[in-house]
Formats: sequence, structure tokens, C-alpha cells
Amino acid sequence: MKSLAWGSVIFILILGFSLLQNNMALAMNVTGIIGLAGMLIGGFLKTGFISSSAPAIGNLAIIKLDKTMGLSNKVLLVAFPNLIGSLVLYVL
Repeated sequence: MKSLAWGSVIFILILGFSLLQNNMALAMNVTGIIGLAGMLIGGFLKTGFISSSAPAIGNLAIIKLDKTMGLSNKVLLVAFPNLIGSLVLYVL
């Protein structure tokens, strides 16, 4: 729940800063990049490299690290409000 709150705080800070500059497109682009990058990084931590030339030991190490620390869930929960906020700003 803390990660979701941090993601919301990051979105609100970026939105507030952009509103002070009257640049809603900047807020939409920055939060969209944060959201998409977070989703990609969280998915990478969950699955490891998906390639025929990827080292199996590296994949197992990344997946094991993710299971012990729970990083992918934290990254996804921080990125989720930014991605949703970016989509809402696009509609507005």
C-alpha cells in the first residue's frame, strides 16, 4: 500500500509542478514515461531475460532476487498511478 501511495505522490508532484508552468503536455509525457518504464522494469524483474542467448544463471539470479525482495511488485505499484494518470491527462 505504501508503494501505491508513493506512486500517487510522485504523480501529484509532477502534475503540480507542470501546472505551475502551464504545461499539461509535460506532465502527461513524464508520467507516461515513468509508468511505462516501471511496467517494463517490473516485468523484467518478474521474468528475467527472455532470449535464446540469455544466461540461465543470470535469469535465475534475477528471479530469485525479485522473490526475496519483492521488487517487481513495488516497482509496478509505483508505476501504476503514473500510467493511469497519464492516460487520464491524455483524455482531458
